[in-house]
Amino acid sequence: MDWNRYWLDRLTRELAQRNFAASTRDNYTAALKAFLTAHPGTPSRLGPDAIGRYLLQCKEDRSLGASTVNLILAALVFFYQHVLKAPHCIAGIPRLKEDKKLPSVLGVTKVKDLLESLANEKHRMMLSLAYGCGLRVSEVVSMKWTDLDFDRSVLYVRLGKGRKDRVVMLPTSLVEDLNGYRQRNQPITYLFESHLAGKPLSKRTVQAVFEKACEKAGIVHKGGIHSLRHSFATHLLEAGTDLRFIQSMLGHSSSKTTERYTHVTTGNVRRVVSPLDRLRAGGVGGVGGGRGVGCAATVLG
Repeated sequence: MDWNRYWLDRLTRELAQRNFAASTRDNYTAALKAFLTAHPGTPSRLGPDAIGRYLLQCKEDRSLGASTVNLILAALVFFYQHVLKAPHCIAGIPRLKEDKKLPSVLGVTKVKDLLESLANEKHRMMLSLAYGCGLRVSEVVSMKWTDLDFDRSVLYVRLGKGRKDRVVMLPTSLVEDLNGYRQRNQPITYLFESHLAGKPLSKRTVQAVFEKACEKAGIVHKGGIHSLRHSFATHLLEAGTDLRFIQSMLGHSSSKTTERYTHVTTGNVRRVVSPLDRLRAGGVGGVGGGRGVGCAATVLG
């Protein structure tokens, strides 16, 4: 009997019964498959020490990031708790502390250059919606025509991350373009269909469109297409939009997730005058702009 196949099938069935998202099912299944391949035999014979060593090997030998290792841990916790019914085997294994990286954001001018570099109508519409509505790439490819309400100028995101629905504004500047695109292309179900009628594009196709557009526009950028969603939130915040509205449109459960965009907005940063600029403009006395700070500078200097 192929025990690895048996456990993988059991995991897949358990995830499906609990209505986990397809992406989560794929990630958990891939993580368990790699784990079982590294530990052939009965997984119930392993304990926290052996599983902890495996996770450490993933980090050090395979150079996986903390978030990826934590995803593997989550998959194993689910497997041992709900499939094997042996939570003691994985008890007490800590999550890795993840790096707190700032969101990767494109400036407004770069977003404009990016969109204008696309001659293909479908490609331009895909990236315009991703930026204009703050969509994840999975939400772009799953968007259906029935999710658009032109009368109310809103777009319904069905079963986004966490299987939550939400409503975002539909950019008025896109309405005419969307209607023209639909008349010319006659998609059946999805906004952006593959060469198979009625079938959506793959996420990788949209990501490749973004990468090609960056290259064509001469944009050197480390972030992927998700940076358009980051840019949507950051540009709204810089324009004075209330953080609570941005949280709702992004579909964040916690305001703390949305608050990280306050660290990449440039409005307040630009209003602060660097002490170097004060120094060069007015000499040593210009650094503080007041007696108290000036005295402190004297003590430190």
